[in-house]
Amino acid sequence: MNSDEVQVIKKTWEIPVATPTDSGAAILTTFFERYPSNLDKFPFRDVPLAELATNSRFRAHAGRIIRVFDESIQVLGQDGDLEKLDEIWTKVATSHIPRKISKESYNQLKEVILEVLTAACSLNESQAQAWAKLVDHVYDIIFKVINDDGNAV
Repeated sequence: MNSDEVQVIKKTWEIPVATPTDSGAAILTTFFERYPSNLDKFPFRDVPLAELATNSRFRAHAGRIIRVFDESIQVLGQDGDLEKLDEIWTKVATSHIPRKISKESYNQLKEVILEVLTAACSLNESQAQAWAKLVDHVYDIIFKVINDDGNAV
């Protein structure tokens, strides 16, 4: 990502990070509505979809998603930002290995993340492309750690 793309990401990020739990909840809710089988991989899998928005475990996980993205976005443009991103997302991927989340599920989530961000931030095409570059980079890191079935490489 070039410096203009980093600035676009940082500026548009101000919208979802202002309400982190709600933003993360919007991503996860859309993800589970579109791909309900993925709910089975989460600790709140027994909670009906209609009740997730008020479930404390769901809301905590939603907030964590936004916090890890926030940590990533904060390092963009700093010296060693790519190494810091690698460290952040390798840790996330490694922590998810016990849940055996497939690359297919990760890609479904990626689609939803970009869609929700585009809508929430009213991204134009070039802004959406900047975000796609960041998320693609994050997924490249994750996919170095897991195989197609979600097991450690």
